Amino acid sequence: MTVPARIPPLVVKFGGASLAEPTKVAADLRALRRREGSVVVVASARERVTDLLEAALAHPRAVALHREILAELRRRHPGLPIAGRQRLERLAGLLRRLETSPTVDPPLADRILSQGERLAVHWLSARLQAEGLPAVPVEADHLGLITDNAYGASRILLERSRIAVRRGLGRILARGDLPVVTGFFGRSLEGRVATLGRGGSDYAAAGIGALIGSTRVELVKRHVAVLSADPRDVPGARPIRDLSFEEAEELAQFGARVLHPLTIGPARTHRMTVTVRSLGGRSERTTIGPGRPRRKNRALTVLRPLRLLRLRVPGGRQRPGVVAEVAQGLSAAGVNVVQLFTSSALLCLVLEPASVPAARGALAPMVRHGGVEVEGPFRVALVTAIGDGVLDDLDRLPQDAVRGAQGFSATPRALSLAVPEARARAVVRALHRSLVPRRSP
Repeated sequence: MTVPARIPPLVVKFGGASLAEPTKVAADLRALRRREGSVVVVASARERVTDLLEAALAHPRAVALHREILAELRRRHPGLPIAGRQRLERLAGLLRRLETSPTVDPPLADRILSQGERLAVHWLSARLQAEGLPAVPVEADHLGLITDNAYGASRILLERSRIAVRRGLGRILARGDLPVVTGFFGRSLEGRVATLGRGGSDYAAAGIGALIGSTRVELVKRHVAVLSADPRDVPGARPIRDLSFEEAEELAQFGARVLHPLTIGPARTHRMTVTVRSLGGRSERTTIGPGRPRRKNRALTVLRPLRLLRLRVPGGRQRPGVVAEVAQGLSAAGVNVVQLFTSSALLCLVLEPASVPAARGALAPMVRHGGVEVEGPFRVALVTAIGDGVLDDLDRLPQDAVRGAQGFSATPRALSLAVPEARARAVVRALHRSLVPRRSP
């Protein structure tokens, strides 16, 4: 007798906005369970909850504000079961600790930020149970999802997590239950809560899928969001039906908020397809997987606001080690460079606005002792055209878009222009008209 192969569980992640419609979430999950069998849910915090928790961290002594935030969280999670109410009490205790702490300790900040997802899974599980689904809330740090110690921007350690996560979810699935797992955080090597960065629930879903042998991960948004440009910049932006892993990675890195930048790594390594779709709109979807020959996707992203510093270096690139010297100084000062442009005599650094004072401080020794001149900061935006084979489009870049650019870089999948911030919208629209096909590929 042939034993049928076990169908691996489907991992489906629901974004915070989609949780506003729990009845639709329940209907979606009933259909998935009928079709797929085993399903693992990953949930984000409800919409704007993480913003509220970040506001508490930004005002650590604001006792009255903290009380308002707790009251708002109660309103946003009606009908919490006992375990959820205990989470609210624990958050109140964490905020009292924050109010008396001399500094905002990163592990404490991550504990506070994790409460949004904890509240969400207890609230959502209760709503799903009321709809007849056997939902079980699961908190990822208790499940055994292990991360490194980079609080606020941690990475999942897949090998360290594999045994505990597979065993824990396997037990729940074997009973026929529906695990509802927190996204966004895990447990660090030090045994503390560690968050994965904003949007990290996408990354958590891909990581969990890789750990349990899934072949597909679905990321459910309230509205489909993988478009050829941000519709606020380009009203005629069009849905993109499929992306290569590499294209999706570039989109995430260059500011498309649809994906956490680390989501694609586990999917590509473990050969999982990632689908981004709308809640209740099953025909509106983007599939992310291996690239296909002759497909021509083009998408535009804009990162703003940014600042550009222009460094004039005596000897330019002929001066040995100048780029390394700049990079080491900025790294020691904790400055992240968004983009670097070079010519024979110039190094142009594109930075977040808040990083400019630290960058200037880091460059000061080179100015004093190396004859380096620093010009700026200049207000810029980074406009990027993304797609496999985009270098073939260099001759199609419209001159009115390129004119006045402060820097240009090109790779096989991304063409980036640093343009004056005031011109960003005009530039992205011009590039969209020139590079994006009239119909989605």
